[in-house]
Amino acid sequence: MQIRFSLLGLAICSALTLAACSSGQDTASTQQAAPETAPSPAAASGMNQALTADQVNVQLSQQGLASVSPDGKDIVVTVDLGNSGKVALSSTGKYPVHLGAHSVAADGKVIENDLARANIPVIAPGSSAQVTILLPIDKTLNYSVQLLPVQEQVAWFDSLGTKPMVVGPFLSCNVNDVSKVCGTDGKPLATLPAK
Repeated sequence: MQIRFSLLGLAICSALTLAACSSGQDTASTQQAAPETAPSPAAASGMNQALTADQVNVQLSQQGLASVSPDGKDIVVTVDLGNSGKVALSSTGKYPVHLGAHSVAADGKVIENDLARANIPVIAPGSSAQVTILLPIDKTLNYSVQLLPVQEQVAWFDSLGTKPMVVGPFLSCNVNDVSKVCGTDGKPLATLPAK
């Protein structure tokens, strides 16, 4: 009788072991069949290397019209950044990339080199993203503004072959009312509604 229970126990253990092995194989084959999607290096760890001219190819185009922020302190410009380069761009990491701005006089002389910055999302090669930047009115009136990416602690992208996008000049519509900002057409910029 004792041998019969030992054999029965052995049979049950064997069946359970086989079932466990079988289910483990099914799980493993299911896991192998699932596609592996690794995040891009920029998305995973940010911009940690200095970019070179052969890696960078960015096109900038204005989206919509410039407007004035609800508080009246900034000119709001939305830019489409197209990345035709070889690496993803991102505002994270040791050397992040931002959309930057210079104010420029009529003769082309840069007045304010670090006028403003805006974070960008991860922009993979072959894709684009819209980025909104706020330009302080008190430092922008009577000037044009050059917009272009900058890799912090490395270089502005014009030194890597990117052509800056120029907006403005922005002028005071009325000497008596500096709060009204006009564009190149002489018409006041629309003020965005408060949220």
